[in-house]
Amino acid sequence: MEAFETTIINGTLATGQGVFEADIGIKGGRISAISEWGSLTATGRIIDAGGKTIIPGGIDTHVHAADPGLDDLGIDFGSATHAAALGGVTTVVDMPMQLPPTTDAESFDQKMAAIAPKAFVDYALWATCKKDDLSGITPLKEKGVVGYKLVMQESVEGIMPYHNDGVICEALQAINRTGLATTIHAESQDQIMHLETKLRAEGRTDAKAFLECHPPLTELEAINRVLFLANYFGSRINIAHCSLAEGVDMIYEAKCKGQPVTVETCIHYLVLDNTIFDKKGVLAKLSPALRGRDNCERLWQQIREGKIDCVASDHVPFPLQFKAENVWEASAGIPGIQTMIPLLVYEGICNNRIELPHLVRVTSEGPARMCGLYPRKGSLQIGADADLALYDLERVSAIELADQVGLEWTLYDGLKAVCPDTVLVRGNPVVEKGTLVGEKGFGQYCSPD
Repeated sequence: MEAFETTIINGTLATGQGVFEADIGIKGGRISAISEWGSLTATGRIIDAGGKTIIPGGIDTHVHAADPGLDDLGIDFGSATHAAALGGVTTVVDMPMQLPPTTDAESFDQKMAAIAPKAFVDYALWATCKKDDLSGITPLKEKGVVGYKLVMQESVEGIMPYHNDGVICEALQAINRTGLATTIHAESQDQIMHLETKLRAEGRTDAKAFLECHPPLTELEAINRVLFLANYFGSRINIAHCSLAEGVDMIYEAKCKGQPVTVETCIHYLVLDNTIFDKKGVLAKLSPALRGRDNCERLWQQIREGKIDCVASDHVPFPLQFKAENVWEASAGIPGIQTMIPLLVYEGICNNRIELPHLVRVTSEGPARMCGLYPRKGSLQIGADADLALYDLERVSAIELADQVGLEWTLYDGLKAVCPDTVLVRGNPVVEKGTLVGEKGFGQYCSPD
């Protein structure tokens, strides 16, 4: 008889291939057995998952925890991973946007020293490169980053480098030699700055001026351009935070022609639309901009059609002082790591927009594949890390700001969601009955397999 450290009984398991009833045996932090109800001898810690749906822990591929450098503002990796755990995210893939940005081995080591003692869940890191020095790319591969981020539009001046086409062409070739992927913020700097200059000259400082200088064309043109460049150099790329269904179709067409490209959209493009500017003003400033309601529904359909590889939060936990009334002075970005999967479960599963296998593909399996972490992460199979989240799909609640970790504001206040009851990271409970029980520093660094 195999002895397990933890046995989960009576669960309904959701994978990217289907949904079935099974018990799970966990040993050494990994899934050791999966079998039909009652066929395993339950040993160790026993979790009765009767009435609950078990999905692989979420992997958020786009997080800006901004640590180190902004600690004095209450922004740190501890808060981000605490919020992640409560939202069913068991692996955080953090962006290189902090002080200093992760552009070389030294800045990587500084970041690891700051965040490792704070992590409640597992984590991986994106890197970037300087505009005038690409020498850090290869050493960062050796540090185990999942890939590199390049930014075609200067949205975070002074924190995240902006890369023009010349730098992008040179960087793609250097990154090719590492074998890793490049994730791209695809917006046209020239178009946006031309429109912004005109609006500033007219004296516009209102929130909707931001929408007017980020029309769909500014994103579509950049997607088209970077697809061409990546195809020319034979680069494996991911288009980050794609806001447009039309953009997803462009990327999917390239993929069908054999180009190695994936696409990520975000929870806000699925559940929020640009009418929120009427209520929230500059709080809704993010890049790319929010689009119309019809576009939201088209993105849901594209998840069903398998055209979208992952849904991320693009979590930016800036405090209110970063959101000045003058739209040009306000920072872009919104928080959402804690609410991402709970909103996907309610808006997607409970409202019959998508089915459970679709959810798993875009929150677990697709993200893990994109970051080179599959099948150790993002899967329910023997040998995989026992990263699991248990949901009662009938337990719907309203999102309340008071429950959001480390936040002074949220655009999701009042929306309905389904939060996980129990969350395991490598077989260890980090959330029980919706409350954090994990410890800081438990999270481990993950590198591509």
